[in-house]
Amino acid sequence: MTERRDFAVGIFVGGLIGLAFGLLFAPQAGSDTRDRIRRESERLRDRAKMTAEEVAEQARRAAGDLADRMRTGADDLVSRGRSAFEERADRLRRAFDTGRDAAGGTLEESPRLGEPEN
Repeated sequence: MTERRDFAVGIFVGGLIGLAFGLLFAPQAGSDTRDRIRRESERLRDRAKMTAEEVAEQARRAAGDLADRMRTGADDLVSRGRSAFEERADRLRRAFDTGRDAAGGTLEESPRLGEPEN
C-alpha cells in the first residue's frame, strides 16, 4: 500500500511542479506577444538606422580624408614635376649658352626654350 501512496504523492508533487513551471513559462496572450514583437522590431529598426547613419558618416569622413590626401599628393607631384622641368630647362639653356659661346656666338638662340619661333 505504501508503494501506491508514494506513487500517488509523486504524481501529485510532479503535477504541482509541472503546473508551477507551466505558469512561469507559459506564453503570453497573442496580443501581448504581437505588441512585444512590434516593440522589439521598432527598437531593432531604430538601432539599425543609427548604425547605418554612423557607417555612412564614417564613410563620408574617410572619403573626404582620402580626397584631401590625394589632392595634396597631386599638388606635391605637380610641384616636384614643375621644379624638375625648370631645373632641366635651365641646365639645357646653360648648355646651349656654353655651346654658343664656345662656337663663337654664331648660333642663334631661340627667345625661350620650349616656345615656338615666329
